[in-house]
Amino acid sequence: MTNEEIQLKADELTQREGCKVHPLVFLANGDEQVIGFVKEPMRIVKQRALDAAIQKGATVAAGDLLEAILIKDASDSRIYSEAAENDAFYLGASMACMELINISKEQFKKK
Repeated sequence: MTNEEIQLKADELTQREGCKVHPLVFLANGDEQVIGFVKEPMRIVKQRALDAAIQKGATVAAGDLLEAILIKDASDSRIYSEAAENDAFYLGASMACMELINISKEQFKKK
């Protein structure tokens, strides 16, 4: 798929899901695309992911977040496959999901 086609699919899913949908694109075997789509996580889901990162570790929290926001029916099954040969896609998608959580840094400085 071209970048434009992927974005069009994300836009269609945004309409269907009622929230922003982000595409995830990975390459397999050189140029084969593995494409997934995730929903923009709600605030409570983000908070739970951050708490889980402290309690369980960042990788486990990232996996939990992926499970919560992945749109499985629109995503390549290799992303959520249990097969060891697909772990790179699962882990890559998990870490990409954690990057959806943006935290503003407080900028106040004492004088």
